[in-house]
Amino acid sequence: MTKYLITPTLINSFEYYINDKFKSPADSRADFLKTLSKEKFEPTEAMQKGIDFENKIFELDKMLKADWNDIAINFVFSQETEEYKDCLKNIATIVKDGLWQQTCKKDLQIGNQEFLLYGRMDVVKRDTVYDIKYTSNYELGKFLGSAQHLIYLYCTGLPKFKYLISNGKDFWIEDYFNNVDIENTIKNKINNFLSYLENDNEAKNLFETKWQAK
Repeated sequence: MTKYLITPTLINSFEYYINDKFKSPADSRADFLKTLSKEKFEPTEAMQKGIDFENKIFELDKMLKADWNDIAINFVFSQETEEYKDCLKNIATIVKDGLWQQTCKKDLQIGNQEFLLYGRMDVVKRDTVYDIKYTSNYELGKFLGSAQHLIYLYCTGLPKFKYLISNGKDFWIEDYFNNVDIENTIKNKINNFLSYLENDNEAKNLFETKWQAK
């Protein structure tokens, strides 16, 4: 029997699509189908800001490990505002000495169907998975419904997950913890996705052809 790949991006994309109140239905569906097709596309301006922010924290982390002083660090980031540099330093200090871009995966069976859960984590440090987010609009609990912390905690078995979130001026932390209900929560999310596919032949065909686990 074919085993299918499940990632946080896939589940989050599906849930964003069916709950989206901001984009037009056509635009929202187009984004969902892009994810299903694994189509490569240019990042939006907002996505690029997030990529740049994470890359700068990675570079700063290397500087901190090499014991660069504040004068040298400020010179490298001289074009950034003081608020932005403070956000970089705060987050880089938290993840210092962590392992970057580690993969995690775990088999999961639902009924007779096998799945492979897979993810690439920003940083793992001791007993905690860290994920760095950049967003212009933050409200408390923004990532509560995300599949990301569920899948990463389940795959790794680690007890803690922290989102490190910034808008370039302030930064926030959302904490999540491993628990006995995580497997069932993940299964429910996957079942909702599979149930939806039964009524969307285009999406179902893309999933079955593009998301087979290798």
